[in-house]
Amino acid sequence: MKPNVRDKTNRRSTLLLAILLTSSSMLPSLAYSQQLSHEKSQSIDSSNAQNVGPSLVLSVSPKLHALQQRWAKVNYTLEGDEQLAAFESLIAQARALTQAQPNNAGYWAWLGICQSTSAAAIGGTGALGLAKDARKSLEKSIKLDDNALDGAAMTTLGALYHKLPGWPLSFGSDKKAKKLLTESVERHPTSIDANFFYGEFLFDDDDNKAAREYLLRAQQAPSRPERPMADKYRRIAVDKLLKDIEKE
Repeated sequence: MKPNVRDKTNRRSTLLLAILLTSSSMLPSLAYSQQLSHEKSQSIDSSNAQNVGPSLVLSVSPKLHALQQRWAKVNYTLEGDEQLAAFESLIAQARALTQAQPNNAGYWAWLGICQSTSAAAIGGTGALGLAKDARKSLEKSIKLDDNALDGAAMTTLGALYHKLPGWPLSFGSDKKAKKLLTESVERHPTSIDANFFYGEFLFDDDDNKAAREYLLRAQQAPSRPERPMADKYRRIAVDKLLKDIEKE
């Protein structure tokens, strides 16, 4: 086996076992989140606060926008017990939104995102229940509207299937992951998240040429003024994976 293939296989094994062994690299917007220092995170957050003004036109409800901003702070700047408690609060907030508007696909998508990133932060077998809850929430969102929020639920569920171990440990499935991620990027060709996670999937599948193509698309994706911190960290993840490809 070539060294680069071995390295990639080891990386993938780490991803697949992440939910059982650690909290790293499980879900959207979590990958590489701990690679920047807390000091830099605070600087980014301060800059974002200046850029997001009252004149910003939101594509989501004010309540969901507030949850998204809080989620970014929790996911990227908090650690340990403080982060776990904050995720628990976010899940409660997201669940309240779905209860108030049970037919809102965007609310269900974000409940799934909060549940899945909380599971990643918890790690260990105790996270499996939350991962299953996340799958149910994301499937509910897709059933209501699979295009909501640029296919956020479809992209997130695809990444979840890809990064979890398969039976009997969990419900991971690369076949289902590829179907969801391919459809998501086809429907939303300019989405930074859809392109990044499909590119990551292709990289783990040893298709560096195709992976690079989608990662470059992610790199060129338009900025989301309403989600500056999420964009910042996603672009860091894109750049890192492109550098990994160049090394091989």
